[in-house]
Amino acid sequence: MYKKIVYIFIFLLIVVGIFSCHKNEKDAESALISEYLEENDITTEPLADGLYFIETGFSVSTSSESDFARKGDTVIVMYKGYLLSDPSVIFDEKTIEEPAHYVYLVDKVIPGWEEAVGMMKKNASALIIIPSDLAYKGKQTGIIPPYSTLIFEARILDIRKP
Repeated sequence: MYKKIVYIFIFLLIVVGIFSCHKNEKDAESALISEYLEENDITTEPLADGLYFIETGFSVSTSSESDFARKGDTVIVMYKGYLLSDPSVIFDEKTIEEPAHYVYLVDKVIPGWEEAVGMMKKNASALIIIPSDLAYKGKQTGIIPPYSTLIFEARILDIRKP
């Protein structure tokens, strides 16, 4: 019986330690986002899920439904993705000469990216701040550390209907 109690106690300590670590990293992430917003004079409020979507350019298109991507449309986009914690770390970049092509709501991308692209009109540009909960969470992905906030400077070049 004593051994069982000791094992349960050790297990509980491990669980508490894991949750405590996660909370500390999330607190640090929130502070880093706040600091970035203040330093860059960004007053845009986050969406309910924590995504920041800041339009940085205007679209010359008409605001009709066809200006937005729908499931199955091919989105052609140029972007630069970098870490909030170290903007010199560019983890992905697509240029106007070699843009990314992906099928909206079909291809597997992070939830924050999918949400932001769905808000962008053809020819529009935006600064997108994606907290780790909408990106890779606590998982190391390539050069992206766990609990990393991602920043994208993006522009939708075209939306092709199937």
